[in-house]
Amino acid sequence: MGTTTQVLALYVKTFLGIPYARPPVGNLRFTRTIPVDPWSEALNATTMPMACIQYTTYPYPWYDFEPEKSEDCLYLNIWTPIDSAPGTNKSVMFYIHGGESFGSNRKDVYDGRALSGLGDVIVVSPNYRLNLFGFLTSGTRDLPGNYGIWDILEALKWVRRNIGSFGGDPNQITLHGQSSGAIILSMLCVSPLTKGLFSKAILQSSSAIFMQANPIDLNLQVSQRIAKTVGCATNERNIQTDTESVVSCLRRKDGLYLARVLSSFNPASDISFFPQYGDELFPNPPYEDIKKGRFHQIPLLIGHNSNEGVTEVTSLPELFGFFGDSTPMINKTTAKFLLQNVFLGKSCSIDSVGNYYFNTIGDNDFFNIRQQLYVAYGDIVFVCPTTFFAERYAERNNTVYFYLFNHRPSITPWAPWIGVTHFDEVQFVFGQPIRDRGRYTLHEFDLSMKLVKFWTNFAKQG
Repeated sequence: MGTTTQVLALYVKTFLGIPYARPPVGNLRFTRTIPVDPWSEALNATTMPMACIQYTTYPYPWYDFEPEKSEDCLYLNIWTPIDSAPGTNKSVMFYIHGGESFGSNRKDVYDGRALSGLGDVIVVSPNYRLNLFGFLTSGTRDLPGNYGIWDILEALKWVRRNIGSFGGDPNQITLHGQSSGAIILSMLCVSPLTKGLFSKAILQSSSAIFMQANPIDLNLQVSQRIAKTVGCATNERNIQTDTESVVSCLRRKDGLYLARVLSSFNPASDISFFPQYGDELFPNPPYEDIKKGRFHQIPLLIGHNSNEGVTEVTSLPELFGFFGDSTPMINKTTAKFLLQNVFLGKSCSIDSVGNYYFNTIGDNDFFNIRQQLYVAYGDIVFVCPTTFFAERYAERNNTVYFYLFNHRPSITPWAPWIGVTHFDEVQFVFGQPIRDRGRYTLHEFDLSMKLVKFWTNFAKQG
């Protein structure tokens, strides 16, 4: 049992908090997803699910600020057109939210009613485990990691089995993701376990090309540090050599406490773990698979925003202010130093990178140095991975539509010099200016209407 909501003059059926997996609590913490047990009675699908556990003290726009969070969070939301019923065979959009260690499907920006009602599609949005709950690893079969991606795979399988009851076509599912959601989506495009499960893909801002090296060593370091910090491991008794006892100890710890400990390692960062490869999901490096054309041959809608690199601001709030509202006088030497972590592990020297971005700029030309710093960061994390992925798909004669989003939202909290930054497009794709017209301009209403039509037409027609 769901509810009926409205967008403009159209009605949409809404089903909230549908379980797709057994709650990953107790002994199921840090295990792969187990399908939900079937039920026969009517389900009250009228309440948003809790967000998966996450913690930060910084105001990331993609963080879920609602107070209630839980490990029992593996639920999905569904929006359908009012006339949707078994046999109508509506196209389906399956959205993977971004946010790295943060986010959830209950955030208002991901409300699917505008896409569903105005685009005549079914929208599905699952929660999945984040940060240490989704990616803690020992590098062994006992604690393999990637649980959050196994969650997404199980949610997708649930949709394939059940979406017909909501009027959807299980053979017309478009995967749709933004930022880390797009990275995961691009990895699913090369996974042998997902072939045939979806027919199209929409990637907003990045792809797995960003991860040229396997992050398992980084994940292991963070996993061991957490275990040591909470008293579950020592230098001699570590998460790799004594996995069973360390994990048993970690399963007894309070979830929010673990999330707070993780946040304390780098409070200003929204990144703690990365998806890794070398398992059944991703037996090969996704970067190599994509480069060699070993991916599902499907139509693609892909693109990025014009000033993506502002996310560097959020990782250096003491220097730039969280929203870019501080103006430190940095020089080229400082800027090159800041780029070191971004280009770590890449096949280029920091000097060559610095020369490329700063060579024609004076040593103390702060404003242009600052601008080029974020251009560099945006290139390596978002623009180049997005463009490279699109080019590889186009080379194999797949239909590829590429967009550049360059409208600065009138309600943006970011400083004026930042421009059109990461995550700015999401509100327009999901029709927030249509649902909340009083906060936006008439131009933004029209822009959102166009994007809703573009995205849903692609889901229906490719």
